[in-house]
Amino acid sequence: MASASVKLDFTSVEDSECISLKSERDGINPHQPLKHEIGSRQFASLCSDDISSNAQYFCEPVAEKDSCVEHHMDTANSCDSLQNQEENKTSQTDVSENIPSSSAPNAEDSKYKSEGLISDSVSETVETGQTSSSKAIEESLITKFKEPSEILRPFGYQPGFEFEYKKDAKLSCVETRSGGNLLQPIHRFVMPALDSPEGMKELANEAIAFASACLNDRANATIHFGIVPEVSSGFTVHGQIMGLHLKKNWEQYEKFLNKAFAYGFSELEIVQNCISSPMFIRVASGDSSNESLEYVIEIDVKPKYEYSQNKEFFIKLKGEKDDAEAIFRIINGDVCRLQQPQIDFYRQELDKLAKERKKQEDKAARKNCIPRDHLCEKFINLLCDGDTKFQGDQYRILVLNKPDETIDFESFKETFDFLADIEWKAIFDFDADAKVCRFLQERDYMMKIAMSDDFSPHSKYNLQKIDRLKQIHEDIRNSLNPTWIFVNGYAPNNEQKLDPRNWKMEKSDGFKEAVRFFSRQIPQRRALVVFLLLSEDTKVVIEATEEFLTSFPNQWLCVSENESIGNPWLQELERRNCMERGIDRSVFGMPWKHVQEAIAHIVTPRRMDCCELPTSTGTFIVLPKKVMNKFLDLEILSSFECDSSPITSNIQELNIHEVKEKEMFFRGNGVSWWNFWFQDQVCSRDILHHLKKDVKESFDDDDVGKVILRHQPGAGGTTTAKHLLWELRKEYRCGIVQSINEGQTAQQIINLYQYEDNRPTKPVLLLLDNPDEEKANLLVAALSEMAKSLTRKGGDQAKCVCIFLICLRRTEVGTDPRRLVLQHQLSPVERKWFLDMDKQLLAKYKQAPDRFMDPKLLISFNILKEDFNKEFIQRTVKSFLDSISDKKELRLLKYISLVNSFDLECRSLPTSAFDGIMIDNPWSNRTLRRGRHAYASRWETHLSSEFRVLVNEASKPSMGYIHALKVINPLLSKEILLCLRDAGSSRIPVSEIALEFYKCTDIFYAPSKARDDLLEISKDILKKRGRLPNGRPETNFAPLIQTIVNEETPEKASAVLEIGLQLTSDPFIAQQMARLFIKFQNWPEAIKYATMAIEQKPDNSFLWDTFGRIYERQLLEQYDKLVAGTSLLMIQNSAPIIHIAFKGMEMFREAQETNEREKTLTTNQAGFFGELQMVVCLLDCMTYFFPSKDELRHFILEAQYMPEYCEALQNINGNNYADKLKQLNRRVQTAVNRLEDELLQLREEAIDEFGRNHVKNQSDSLIRLKENLDSYFGEDGDSVPEFLEEWKKCEFRRRRIFRLAGFNLRSIFNLRHKTDGMDILTRIRDIAKLNIGSDQVKVDDYQTLISANLALASLDSEYRIKFSEYEDMLLWTKKLYELRDTSFVSHLEPYLFFVMFNWPRGTMSKQLVNPRVIEDAIRNWKDAYYKKYPKQKGEGKPFRKKDTTMFFLGNGSNMESIYSQFEETAVARNGSPLENYWRLPSTMAKLQRLCGTLNQDGCQVKIQLQSGEGNNASIWIPTSFPIRERRMWNKQVYFVIGFSWIGPKAFDITLDDPRTVLQTSRDGSPPRNFLGKEFHRTSKVVEVTEEHFRQELEYFDAKLQRIKDIKEKKYQSLYLTHDENQLLQEEARIKKEKDRLIQIRRKKKYQSLYLTHDENQLLQEEARIKKEKDRLIQIRRKKMESRIPEF
Repeated sequence: MASASVKLDFTSVEDSECISLKSERDGINPHQPLKHEIGSRQFASLCSDDISSNAQYFCEPVAEKDSCVEHHMDTANSCDSLQNQEENKTSQTDVSENIPSSSAPNAEDSKYKSEGLISDSVSETVETGQTSSSKAIEESLITKFKEPSEILRPFGYQPGFEFEYKKDAKLSCVETRSGGNLLQPIHRFVMPALDSPEGMKELANEAIAFASACLNDRANATIHFGIVPEVSSGFTVHGQIMGLHLKKNWEQYEKFLNKAFAYGFSELEIVQNCISSPMFIRVASGDSSNESLEYVIEIDVKPKYEYSQNKEFFIKLKGEKDDAEAIFRIINGDVCRLQQPQIDFYRQELDKLAKERKKQEDKAARKNCIPRDHLCEKFINLLCDGDTKFQGDQYRILVLNKPDETIDFESFKETFDFLADIEWKAIFDFDADAKVCRFLQERDYMMKIAMSDDFSPHSKYNLQKIDRLKQIHEDIRNSLNPTWIFVNGYAPNNEQKLDPRNWKMEKSDGFKEAVRFFSRQIPQRRALVVFLLLSEDTKVVIEATEEFLTSFPNQWLCVSENESIGNPWLQELERRNCMERGIDRSVFGMPWKHVQEAIAHIVTPRRMDCCELPTSTGTFIVLPKKVMNKFLDLEILSSFECDSSPITSNIQELNIHEVKEKEMFFRGNGVSWWNFWFQDQVCSRDILHHLKKDVKESFDDDDVGKVILRHQPGAGGTTTAKHLLWELRKEYRCGIVQSINEGQTAQQIINLYQYEDNRPTKPVLLLLDNPDEEKANLLVAALSEMAKSLTRKGGDQAKCVCIFLICLRRTEVGTDPRRLVLQHQLSPVERKWFLDMDKQLLAKYKQAPDRFMDPKLLISFNILKEDFNKEFIQRTVKSFLDSISDKKELRLLKYISLVNSFDLECRSLPTSAFDGIMIDNPWSNRTLRRGRHAYASRWETHLSSEFRVLVNEASKPSMGYIHALKVINPLLSKEILLCLRDAGSSRIPVSEIALEFYKCTDIFYAPSKARDDLLEISKDILKKRGRLPNGRPETNFAPLIQTIVNEETPEKASAVLEIGLQLTSDPFIAQQMARLFIKFQNWPEAIKYATMAIEQKPDNSFLWDTFGRIYERQLLEQYDKLVAGTSLLMIQNSAPIIHIAFKGMEMFREAQETNEREKTLTTNQAGFFGELQMVVCLLDCMTYFFPSKDELRHFILEAQYMPEYCEALQNINGNNYADKLKQLNRRVQTAVNRLEDELLQLREEAIDEFGRNHVKNQSDSLIRLKENLDSYFGEDGDSVPEFLEEWKKCEFRRRRIFRLAGFNLRSIFNLRHKTDGMDILTRIRDIAKLNIGSDQVKVDDYQTLISANLALASLDSEYRIKFSEYEDMLLWTKKLYELRDTSFVSHLEPYLFFVMFNWPRGTMSKQLVNPRVIEDAIRNWKDAYYKKYPKQKGEGKPFRKKDTTMFFLGNGSNMESIYSQFEETAVARNGSPLENYWRLPSTMAKLQRLCGTLNQDGCQVKIQLQSGEGNNASIWIPTSFPIRERRMWNKQVYFVIGFSWIGPKAFDITLDDPRTVLQTSRDGSPPRNFLGKEFHRTSKVVEVTEEHFRQELEYFDAKLQRIKDIKEKKYQSLYLTHDENQLLQEEARIKKEKDRLIQIRRKKKYQSLYLTHDENQLLQEEARIKKEKDRLIQIRRKKMESRIPEF
């Protein structure tokens, strides 16, 4: 490879000149964050925060461009603040600084070994020095890198042959080394071509120049040859691992680089100690057929102060004078050669730079050196309640005064970063300038800012808005972030600070209310108020301190750097008798730096890892911390989660962390992202593949997709869902919905979807873990509406915005193969994984029992290993309970197991809520904050080991985060409870334990947020019921109450509910008591508690429904008594029965009216069904008081008929029951019409996704009710008795129609599905026509006749063609419209028929209605719609349902101009191919195309109506859904008119008239539907619009849903009709057609669609753009060659 021009080859340097570069053994990190390079702009921002010497230097003129070495930088992943990074620098320091010689082993490591925190192999490192250290580290890493790595080698780690990189893996693209942190390594990626002399030259010169720059910068660094840099010819993915193909043995390349370093550097000793030998890491392609070996070559640079000190590092450059040397530095992201002025400036700053290096190294070395002076020990003792670290449940409040003027921002960075590392519940700030607040905000500390006046009920803001104060309180109680309260002014709001006198008059009221609010939220004796006195400005603070000391007695700590500040403050408080003399709770004279160092040893620095998100282009972008803090309701999963954690920089800490995470997970803690990051800690469940498949198939859903996983508690559903998120995190933006807030959560999801991605093509993937169904439905609906509005503003059709992965925890999940379920049963593959893992755990435990936990203690793991074996669980529970002797612990465990056993959500319980039963005299104000008693008060820190095996300690969101307890596995809870019940001579009833728990004043006495959280869970276990797979309730009552009812008595159950009601005053517990008494027929008590519930919450329809059920059950009881009797009863005796019935109907009507006012997605129709059921039962009862059923029918149907024996009903205790009975017909028609109308006219979309098929259940219930009602309100025969008067004949015919179908369009059209449907429809038409010819005609007659004719026309094309009464139909629609207000039932059909039949069309010869009248009718139609459905008001509301569309305007004349969508379903039922009716030639021929103008937001079309007489009107009609293609706005469009239940709408909107395609086909024949063959190419090609796609997809989904319902019916062994069996046979074909539709939609961009002028222009530019790109690449290469001189 020798080259005369380069003068560099493998033998050009004498062997004596070769040096052996020392291999680094420090900074071991098997999982260094994934890295990319950064550009100069990014590095400039990095340098802006660098140390002062660098900052000054970077302001100097930069070296000329040709003196710079082009390079690409990256830094290790960490968005930590400077202080956070400095506190973790031990991972970057040399092991020689941490590992002593073999004769002096490290005491700290020996301690860890004795405590089992590090393995013998790691401790061997300490004892034997670097050689064994390297071996131990390598062995530790082998287990972590069983597969090729997708992350960079840890800095300082010398890998063995087992370590490989994964080919094509993408690395993180984030610059993460904060300015000034010299110990965090920076990285550079280079892709030299080693098959040429130029490539070898680049390899050597890049390495030397980069090493020189890093040595001069005193910065740790690594250069990586074989990874794609930011700008590289032929590569498009920055940070992609490619590897270099080595033609020779790697030892020759190593020797070559060693010679290059020897030639370039004169300081050989420094090179040996600061630069590692080249490391050759193999790149695994994963392709077994690829035999070529590729490597990444890496070199570490570590300029330790011990060797670098104040030296300058010059390199000799071949090609210049022999004595010429160059010096390089990193400037603005480039490796640059310094010119003389820059060298002079560098020399001036070199001393500062060297000292900064030494300072950081020393600080890292001191990390584990805890200061032990008196003040430090006192401070830690007071802060940690007698302990040396934070443990258990603590609530800290921070109080700040104005900082001293000498404390600047740099001082804050050095001394006050600890404020961000401690969790504060609230911060009270007396500094109006907000200096500390602004400092922490710049450090991305998340907080909510409030003023003290916000807490005063008398403030002007709270007086203006009544609920404002309540909302503030609730927001603070539920917030995860602390509240920063400005007590004495706030300069950003122009509120100036006040002197003490004015402050007491104007501000103290709000301040006191704020303090008292937090005192009510924090459990007694759990608070710690920390006063930090930062200056002598303490006058106002002293005035305020009294309130703190009163609200939190003996729960404070005061810290001041100067005694001159602290002592006067303390003395003044003593003078005011605010505290007892001699109480020592202050730490004065301790420097703030010492405070910071002390806190660094007791808390983990706040995690500041960078979050990276994938983009639609395949690259990754950074989500800044400030932006991420705005996603309050979401936990966002980074594409490189855990990679950038500081712990990955230290192999010892990482090993300890790995063991800890595994043991916590296997014990029963929830799975963490670390469990996925470490290999082989989570079993890959078999269902994961199916889950991933369903998620990816949901990408084609409209706006929002949903994938549901139903799982039994403890079966691993949440873990499996998170596993899927982990696997897809680099492809999709993933996260977890932590809370759902109306409007806010949906907007956050939209923001996440759009963030820094102009054209997102992939949806967001979010986990909803066992959500509240109503909240989840509202979220889905709100997000769907936002997605529509979002795309109106963009130019392109958006696809699915978000896919929700919904985990539903169910006791019973069923075995339906169509659903994704996870049960308490493992597959053979899964079981093998657990058995193999058990062997590994046991082997490790036997090898190092002091380091690893006994596998027997990993209860959750063992439950799965034993495949949920009940006997194993029983044995395990008994063995551990037998070892617990402490009575308090047993009592605590009894209560926890009780709640966990019956809590359907398996929630953790707040620890501090149990203080009352775990501490003697817990609320004493004399409790000390230091010493043994203070430690004992934190009882949760010294629970027995057996208790901790069964119960997990966790963090629970609640006003930040609080300590909580939960039985480790739901399956254990009931076994623990059962075992504790059997502890005595006889089994203790569940009710006894429940009563003991709810009566425990020691738990529920003291108010606090923890108590309130426990109370919420305690309420739920009394009232919440589980659901079966079909969505119905699993039991009659909540599991706890049902268990007591089944095992004990109803009286015991009512006693538990009663004590729960007394404790909580919850109206829904009162409802449960009413339901319990209904069940056991105690009517007075049922009424008592139902009334109590209604009084507390009168606007809840479900409570009114429960009230109605009391009377319904009473009526059934009366009916049973009547059935048991034999004699005819006197009519007077029916009065109590009638009274009960009408009282119940009154309650059900209240439920109906209340439901109309509720803003919920779920419609509660129980009130209508309840009223109809009462009517049927009442009439069944009344048959026992009338001579015959016909006599009863005669009485209730004929208003004037009053037999003598019924006269007594006219006045019974002042009630005219006779009149009420005769009004039943009207009530029945009203209720039936409303139910049928809503089933036809509105669509409920979201509910069934959660397993609740209300529509189907309501339809079945209505059919059964209708059959019973027909026998009373219908007629059996068509023949009308001749002796009847004319009005009675008309009524008779209406009753006959009611029995045959009903007056509603749905009931009439449903006859089409019956085998004799045509005959019945014909009879209804003929009967209705007789009434039309009578002078007693009513609105129902016109409506019935028109509906019957439409149904017949949709069934029989011949009937439609030969229909000769079309002009009569026009007249009937006009009469119907005119009589619409005479009906006591609200109908929308009059508006539909009038507008649809009188809509101007070119085929009409006669026009009866002026277009202006049509315009008015549409307006009246909309008003009538909202009057009937008030909840539908407001477009875009999440609780709004979708209105359906049944009819379209056709091209034919007369009845052929009415085109029913139902015709298509009829064709499908008869077995004909199901086609997209929008593009069927026959359909296009049928549908009339209109022309109009689409408005500027794509939501409305303007259309000109014109009659034959020349009358016209311009009206706006809405589009079927927003048109998102901006290029169509404000243009002429073609569309089809559809008539929905709220008015006409424009469908199938296109820029070109599709009919022109039919006339211009290449072969003269019409083009085929786009679902089948492709269209013939024409001068105008029909656009496959999003609307077409959505309409057809909705059509397919409706058919598949119908098939799903039929399968459910078949699964329940119910009878199937012929049509249903026929539809089942069509399933495969329908699915195939749907798949073809989706595939064609995906391939749309490859079809010959119309291209704009700009698009065609850009295509022509392709060759020129490629040529320009190649030219730029050549220029760059030439520049590189000219900048790096030869050796």
